[in-house]
Amino acid sequence: MKDPFAPLVRPVKKHTGKNARPLNQPNPYGATMYQAILFDLDGTLLGLNNTLFLRVYLQAMAPKIAPYFNGHDFSRPILAGTKAMMQSQGRHASLRDLFIETFDRHSPVPFAELETAFNDFYQHEFNQVRAIATRLPLSLPILQAAAHHANKIVLATIPLFPAIAIQQRCRWAGIDGFPFTLITSFENMRYSKPNPAYYREIAHHLAVPPDECLMIGNDHIDDLSAAAIGMETFLVLDDELNAGKGRYTPTYSGYLADLPMFLENL
Repeated sequence: MKDPFAPLVRPVKKHTGKNARPLNQPNPYGATMYQAILFDLDGTLLGLNNTLFLRVYLQAMAPKIAPYFNGHDFSRPILAGTKAMMQSQGRHASLRDLFIETFDRHSPVPFAELETAFNDFYQHEFNQVRAIATRLPLSLPILQAAAHHANKIVLATIPLFPAIAIQQRCRWAGIDGFPFTLITSFENMRYSKPNPAYYREIAHHLAVPPDECLMIGNDHIDDLSAAAIGMETFLVLDDELNAGKGRYTPTYSGYLADLPMFLENL
């Protein structure tokens, strides 16, 4: 049986900036243009120092997890599992299953013996990472504005973390009370950004054609790859990542402060 989330076989023509509509021009298709609007989290709805993240994350984790490893490098199986998830070809029921399988191959301690400690870490010590995160006051109003123009709002954050960790980051961002239709995590996804199959999988979950979805994010590689399956994209420039390295030009671009007016014009 053909994998419904497999990447497109034929290359999709690169979007060109000259075809993007300017922000001050009303969308000619009206309010029903998008059934779903997808939002990235880190760097889009939550300010986050990506340079410091991995170091601060592992430092916060060490007191909780390292003692189980008796001097062995506790980060090695975590990083190996993370890399495997990023490269997933969808052969596992979930990224979580792939992570555990890879973790156990690289760890002297099975994940099953550590799961309670990991969950406790995400409930408590993970909040230390909040020190390098910034709440953006516009994030919640932007989500609320998007909900007026699309039936389904998705938090399309890179699904390399359990749901409990993503919920913590939503609290940091002040958006934990927002009723997302879907929040991607390693429990409910088989693919990760920047694989276009990640976006195809979201569209499948939503039962919405990709060309009726809009992806909003700040990363030329991770977020604009949604264009490969026909989604339109909005590049947020406040904390722009990987400029000049991506394959696709956004349909729209602007700053976070531009989004309320942009959404109003849908």
